[in-house]
Amino acid sequence: MSKILKLRITILDITPMIWRELLVENTITFEELHKIIQISFGWTNSHLYGFDINSTLISVPDEEFENDDLNVNNKITEFLFSKGQKCIYTYDFGDNWEHEIEIIDIIKNENIQYPKCIDGKRNSPPENCGSTPGYEEIVEALANKDDSENDELLEWYGEYDLEIFDIDEVNEALLNPDDYLFDFNDL
Repeated sequence: MSKILKLRITILDITPMIWRELLVENTITFEELHKIIQISFGWTNSHLYGFDINSTLISVPDEEFENDDLNVNNKITEFLFSKGQKCIYTYDFGDNWEHEIEIIDIIKNENIQYPKCIDGKRNSPPENCGSTPGYEEIVEALANKDDSENDELLEWYGEYDLEIFDIDEVNEALLNPDDYLFDFNDL
């Protein structure tokens, strides 16, 4: 029977922190973990990604770009197996959103539906907002909605709310990840 990893995933370089706590089976692949993170943070799987575990790089194979990275089809249990262990997940190599993943506990499988989001704080930055500096501009614009200089930015990001995090919506999406995420193979 698989073990359950309790993970805390935090987007780096943003204050106040944006984070999620997830329960995942230790038998999933890095590709599956990527999809779970995408859904948990409201990302849309629109960009490349990779994992860095003590300088061991794991990424999507690309025939046009040779590298020594390991394939995302590796099981996470091959690399992540100890309480307190950490790694970095990077999403969107343009905006370069780095997330710290920490195993905060290892628990017995309780025969419930996994993966499961059990806690979190704050909404993730919008896709393609320009990394931390672009996100900070959005935060500033939302704080100063009456300033006409912010009109274009506010119109572009619409009803974006910094604080909204709906755990029920995340868990519903985790049940049907293929209905939620963009698939590069559809291009």
